[in-house]
Amino acid sequence: MSLHHTLRTWWHRRHAAPPARVMPLLAGRSLRAVFQPMVDVRSGVIVGHEALARAPFTQPDLTVERMLQASHEERCLKNFELACVELAFERWVGSGARGQLFVNLSAVTLVLLHSSDLSGLILERMRKHGIPARRVGLDVTDYGMLPDLDLLVAALRPLRAAGVMVALDDFKPSDRGMQVWAKVLPNVVKLAPRWTHNLATEPQQAKTVESLVRLTRKHDSLLAAKAVESEDTLRAVARLGVHWAQGYFLGSPDSKPCSQLNLRARQVLSSVA
Repeated sequence: MSLHHTLRTWWHRRHAAPPARVMPLLAGRSLRAVFQPMVDVRSGVIVGHEALARAPFTQPDLTVERMLQASHEERCLKNFELACVELAFERWVGSGARGQLFVNLSAVTLVLLHSSDLSGLILERMRKHGIPARRVGLDVTDYGMLPDLDLLVAALRPLRAAGVMVALDDFKPSDRGMQVWAKVLPNVVKLAPRWTHNLATEPQQAKTVESLVRLTRKHDSLLAAKAVESEDTLRAVARLGVHWAQGYFLGSPDSKPCSQLNLRARQVLSSVA
């Protein structure tokens, strides 16, 4: 083994991030919740926020991706996701925010809750915090790998009956993605960031998004663009008729939900109206 290889291995081990652990965070109730605004592109009104989980300030390198990976390894994904939902409800009520609150739950967790006769648990948490179901949106994640979509449809049925809005998160217009859309018939389709990036400069990408806008109108649903991070992207989103948008150009995730769209985004939307 060469000296160069030995030194490189030592450096990576020395600077590698420590193993993530989720169970201590759950036991200590040390997770944080932040909220990113979702904006109606036509009116510029903030229609709601998506709740996002964050690690404690003392662990700035612990990303959501690492926490999710750790929850899989520690076999506590369901508990981790439910803790994030509970925290979002708690902080949302305390903030006095208006509009919709979107929370994330994986398709696997939803199916597990339903199969364990715990499908009412989410609604129970809403009642506990005094949040009407009609003000809650559910961002369903990781649905693409689910072998039986009928299980997901069944798991969502009591939530929808209560008034919860259903969104497909990180949607990709692939064969599988369209299959899920046709089966679940979501209220909102949230485009994966890859379909928002370069939207202003890639004609084929814009054409695909435009066709998705037409499809949402046909199914009486809404198309939302995530990761809107520049003026050009927001202009493209507005020009193509996308209904909702979220991203750093519109507002960064913060512990306090915002009530008004920032000036730069308002100016862009007013110029393309």
